[in-house]
Parts: sequence; structure tokens; C-alpha cells
Amino acid sequence: MSPLGRAALGGFVALLAATLLGQLAARANRADDATATVRRDGRSITVLFDRTAPAGPLGPGWAKSEPGKGALSADRTAYVLMPTSTAVGDVELCLVLAADGPRARPVGVAIDDHPIGAWTPRGVGQETACFLAPSKVRFRSYDLLMVFDLADGAPIRIVSASSRIRPPAA
Repeated sequence: MSPLGRAALGGFVALLAATLLGQLAARANRADDATATVRRDGRSITVLFDRTAPAGPLGPGWAKSEPGKGALSADRTAYVLMPTSTAVGDVELCLVLAADGPRARPVGVAIDDHPIGAWTPRGVGQETACFLAPSKVRFRSYDLLMVFDLADGAPIRIVSASSRIRPPAA
């Protein structure tokens, strides 16, 4: 092959590689990805339990995720291993939960054995419940073991969960 032919072929390969990398980068930044279950954005991470892909953060106490619905609790205690950013600070957790109606008792939420709050459904349908996990409960890793105490046995559905690290106070 002539030197000019090699140069043309090299230019074509470089152009093709740049085009493919550009397409992959655009795909990675799409907010409407239909199959991604975990989305990372700086200090924030969102887990979508209503996607078709298996939701890895679900622990014991949950039935399999259903597309468009989320995961239904299947026991009196349910666990989610929630990923967080590696940044330092308290963790704000916001959960989209659903219940079929009023409950006899609120749903207790803890990180390991540290209670961080309770959720009492206001009615039927999805609701957002936010909790603050102090940085001291992140002693094991950057994943938080969320424990849901469903003492009255009535199931709940988890649709999504997000964690955001609050920057430390100056």
C-alpha cells in the first residue's frame, strides 16, 4: 500500500473511532435510558426499581422487580443496598414508595441498626419520602444498607431511590 493510501486509511480509522466515541458518550449521558437501573451524577446516585433489568441493590425481603411498577415487599423486613458517592458528608435519601392504603403502623427506615425515620403512607399511590443519614453511619463502605421495618406485614412497593451527599458545613 502506498504512503498516501496508508495515511487515508489511518485518517478514516481515526474519524470512525471519534464518531463511535462521540455516540457512546452521548448514550452514557442520556437521562431517558430505558434499561439503566443505576444512574450516577456527581454526588447523586439514583436506582430505578421499575426497569426491566434486574435491580442489583434489592436485598432479602423483596419480590422481583416488575417493569413500570417497581419491587413489592415480600417480608416484614426488607433490605436495599443503596450506593452512594464517595464524597464526604451526610447522605440525603429520597425514596419513591407506594402502598395500597393506610397502614396500622408506619414503615421504619434504618441504616444498618441506626433508625433514620419512618414513612406513613398518606393514601394509595406513589409518594416521595426523604430521610437524612448522618455521615457517621457510612463506616463500612460507600453503600448504605437500608432496612425497612414492615411490622404490620402490609406490603409496600419501592419504585426508585436516590442518594445525594450534602457537602460538609464550612
